Amino acid sequence: MRNSNPIELAINSQKSRLYFQHVRWHGKRKCPRCNYRYINHLSDENSRYSCKRCRYVFNDFTCTYLGRLRISFDIISHLLYLFVLGVPAYRIRWYVSISLATIERTFRIFRQAIYHSIVEEISHLKLSGQIEIDEALFGGRKRGGKRGWGSIEHKNLVFGIYKRNGIVITFPVSDRQHQTLIPLIQQHTRKGSLYYTDDHTAYATLSLIGKHNSIYHGNKEYVREDTHINRIEGFWSYAKNWLYIYRGVPREYFHLYLFEGN
Repeated sequence: MRNSNPIELAINSQKSRLYFQHVRWHGKRKCPRCNYRYINHLSDENSRYSCKRCRYVFNDFTCTYLGRLRISFDIISHLLYLFVLGVPAYRIRWYVSISLATIERTFRIFRQAIYHSIVEEISHLKLSGQIEIDEALFGGRKRGGKRGWGSIEHKNLVFGIYKRNGIVITFPVSDRQHQTLIPLIQQHTRKGSLYYTDDHTAYATLSLIGKHNSIYHGNKEYVREDTHINRIEGFWSYAKNWLYIYRGVPREYFHLYLFEGN
């Protein structure tokens, strides 16, 4: 089956169902419990099946993220359409026949599916060439509190690796120390790459694994010929604008929202 536009799928529940069936089974439907190929098709509106070996009853979404939902597929398809468009849950509650809590849970399951898919994809990814590296803080300023890096305990810290003219990968991290950041760089970039960073001391040893050019923000230096980190800083601006529409993100789910915008 050809790759389909997610919006095209989401506005048509029948197309969505057929697409997800293909992705799940690839034309070879089998029991998710014992992997037996011979099954009975039960004649009901939910398209359930029964395994001829273990008698397990299942449907096309059993043991998947969509299988966790207890709402009709038509509503799921409608919510998926709004999710792809970036409409926050609090704006949808007036237009569907389910509660805000159910909408939020459905969107959280969508984000979990995206998150685990991306984590699996980048686990073996190694970027090379010209690479920009930076960290950023996400979260509103606490009233009366500190700003910038002085407020790190109240915000979410994110580390990013950007391949110029390529892709960006991000990681929520607990701190910006050498022992936290350098292992991520070694794991996800190829030795010998050209690294562009600011003057943060955690990057001092990058010259041992590749060529390292730094911009000295402390001296108000931001561009020196090709040496800059403007593109990853542009990504931070995009990500923060993306998250702004949610009017606050629960800290325990921040990583799900972050990967959604990647």
